[in-house]
Amino acid sequence: MNQTHTSASERMILCWLQFIEKFRVPIIIGIVALTIAAVFYIKDNLDMSTSTTDMLSKDLHWRQLDIEYERLFPQFNDNILVVVEAKTPDQARDTAELLYSEFKNDSTFLNDIYYPAILPYFRQSAFLFLELDELQDLSDRLATIQPFLGTLIEDQNLRGLFNMLNDAIQAKQDGEDINIKPLLLEINHALEDESHQVSWQRLMNPDDEIEDTYREFIVLQVKDNSNSLLPDEDIIEHVRTTIESIKLANNISIQVRLTGGTVLSYEELKSVSEANIQAILISLILVAIILSIGLGSLSLVSACLTTLLFGLIATTAFATATIGELNLISVAFAVLYIGLGIDFAIHLLLRFREEKLSIADSSHALQMAITHIFKSLILCAITTAIGFYSFIPTDYLGVAELGWIAGSGMFISLIFTFTLLPALLTFIHSKPRLDTQNKHINPVLEIIINIPYKHTKKILLLTLIIILGLSSQYNKISFDTNTLNLQDPDNESVQTYRDLLKDSKTSPWSGILLNKNSAEIQSTKNDVTSLSLVDDVVSLNSFIPEEQEDKLFIIDDMNLLLGTLTSSGTISGINNDERLDTIKKLIKKLESMSADTANEELLSLKNNLHNLLLKLNTSKNNEEIKLVEQQLLNSFPGRMRSLADALNAEEVGSNNIPAEIHDRWVSDNHYKLQVLPVENLNNNAAMKRFVKQLQAFNNNVIGSPVISIEAGDAVITAFKSAFTYAFIAISILLILLMKIKIDALIILLSVLIGGTFTFGFMLLFNIPLNFANIIGLPLLLGIGVDSGIHIADRFRQEQQTKRNIFMTSSSRGVIVSSLTTICSIGNLAFSSHQGTASMGLLLSLGLASMMISTLLVLPALLIWLNSMSPRLLNRD
Repeated sequence: MNQTHTSASERMILCWLQFIEKFRVPIIIGIVALTIAAVFYIKDNLDMSTSTTDMLSKDLHWRQLDIEYERLFPQFNDNILVVVEAKTPDQARDTAELLYSEFKNDSTFLNDIYYPAILPYFRQSAFLFLELDELQDLSDRLATIQPFLGTLIEDQNLRGLFNMLNDAIQAKQDGEDINIKPLLLEINHALEDESHQVSWQRLMNPDDEIEDTYREFIVLQVKDNSNSLLPDEDIIEHVRTTIESIKLANNISIQVRLTGGTVLSYEELKSVSEANIQAILISLILVAIILSIGLGSLSLVSACLTTLLFGLIATTAFATATIGELNLISVAFAVLYIGLGIDFAIHLLLRFREEKLSIADSSHALQMAITHIFKSLILCAITTAIGFYSFIPTDYLGVAELGWIAGSGMFISLIFTFTLLPALLTFIHSKPRLDTQNKHINPVLEIIINIPYKHTKKILLLTLIIILGLSSQYNKISFDTNTLNLQDPDNESVQTYRDLLKDSKTSPWSGILLNKNSAEIQSTKNDVTSLSLVDDVVSLNSFIPEEQEDKLFIIDDMNLLLGTLTSSGTISGINNDERLDTIKKLIKKLESMSADTANEELLSLKNNLHNLLLKLNTSKNNEEIKLVEQQLLNSFPGRMRSLADALNAEEVGSNNIPAEIHDRWVSDNHYKLQVLPVENLNNNAAMKRFVKQLQAFNNNVIGSPVISIEAGDAVITAFKSAFTYAFIAISILLILLMKIKIDALIILLSVLIGGTFTFGFMLLFNIPLNFANIIGLPLLLGIGVDSGIHIADRFRQEQQTKRNIFMTSSSRGVIVSSLTTICSIGNLAFSSHQGTASMGLLLSLGLASMMISTLLVLPALLIWLNSMSPRLLNRD
């Protein structure tokens, strides 16, 4: 009966090959034509998606909360966060106001521009948001300097500044209680450092702690109108061009960086795309090199690569037709296809090469090769596809799409292996080298290939010890929920985001609570604020100042005292000679002071003014003195405008809050509370503690930290399910289709051993699981089973001849296919995108583990089992 079945298979394969040989030219032309059409179809229809939250099922509780939050507050979707950073608060504010004006003048790509500091509500209520003690101290300081401040207001140039300073020094000498040290320090700093600009904001609040960096934030909500391949690329470039137009390049004290969801997604997709394009090119080169060594024939290598390329294009067209877009995960299908889809062609070509050593006729050799291997190839395609398809039923939709594309790609690859590849082989008539039949084997190689035969029990014992040792360490493998750790750390958006996370006041990651009862807002806010890991809670009420009556009384007094803060005085109102005369006058004043009255700051000022005068007299450049004037006074007019606005404060209530603010905190009777963390949530442990505490208080909390933690849990659950589905399906398939049932169990055991080795490498190299590399675990199951099938099947074929399994094309095929897969996927480890790199590294280590298990442990198991129960294992 077996012979009849074999003969029927041979006849069917012979008819198929005769058909291909007869119509090989039309078949190849037809495939080429369809491929060209597929390329144009892909170009016109394939999109890219940068969304990360959409990769998980909408049925999850936290996803429903997030979707509802996005519906209520769409202002926070598709945003670019413009971060203005400067060495002084004045420079940060002035630059931000200038940028706001530029964005307002050309909002082609923008739906909304949000910069609350520019709103009249905040400008006029600025003093009301100070603590009462702070406001009183400010009032006292302004009262002290008011006589001198008036001089500068009326004459806003070097003459007015140094005349004011001259008067203040004289008043100090006359015994008046006036603190001019902060002003002297600022002026000296500016004169000693050309990049420093005097901060009049800090001078009004000299007791405030000086920060390394002062920041202002502008939020841009973008329109969905980008026509570029990378979503939002045109918009981001437009924003960068606008920033460059204000000529900040020469000012090292100011920098403007972009971050926020839109920029993070764009730069991540760009990194992933570039990494995958680079990986594809390198993969093709490395695969070609390995194939050249493994196949030993340039014509066979060309046929193999041609089949691979056409199959890759067909798989991409399939993805375009069935899904329509690629996401940050599914875009990796191309590299996976190169590494896995070529395996079928490799095994077929190596078996064809082996058969051709004894069969002169190429057609007959090809027929025999396919006859011996087609069942294994079909079974391997099914098991690998199952490994991918196991993603589909999970909640991880991004990987489910990858599973659908890559799993279907295995069958596409198999089809091309049985159609295009045989058609190409009909044109090849060269005979391969006789290296596989060479009787003079290298002594070292002979020792290696006999290891499983001579040291069977030692290999199995060592394997058992390793497994037992690693079994207690599984709990040390962690999952990295921080999505920032997946991205290229050199991306501007990532670096900026991390910097903001360091400070609770600027952290973009916070908890969000929605309350439908406005009467409960304050009590809920108080309860949340009392939590140990909460720094502050912000709500709409946070924008209504407290103790307004007392503060307005102080502000009224300040207003009466300071009077008018605007003047017609300008920087260009005097000539340079007058400026120089003023400098000389102040120097003369300083030189006339006795040693007892001239403190360190005044002595430094005298030296700095001498140096400045020498520099100006030497250069004879009229612009030099104006640059100094800009250093000292550039921010003064803006601070006077802010001061004048703040002195016009009026009592405000909830009805006075502008719509731009109100709509960001209240929507459809839902009141938002933003919960700010105490710790830096860039630390995974801190993030987990924060989320756990908030969820214990209210399970309906949402926000980026909650999404990260919940998404991580959902992904872990999804992959446990995927691995379980794949393992059960593959186990059933092997048991049903393999003739010797115990071989199915041995193959599965070797795969589990390879998986254990993989976890060992993860512990050794400290590789945590994350949203990207976790896709490799079910995938390794399919790959490990494939190699195991080839080795076990050939072992049984050679059982009667007692031929060393490592002298066959099957073991060579496993080695070559494993190396091509490792090289194609492994080069992802050098990607700048950390998620892609971790996936490449984990899969490479996993594939190496599977290769060790398949080529060392599996043969040892088969040999040991065969020696223990030969009758059980004999064929019927």
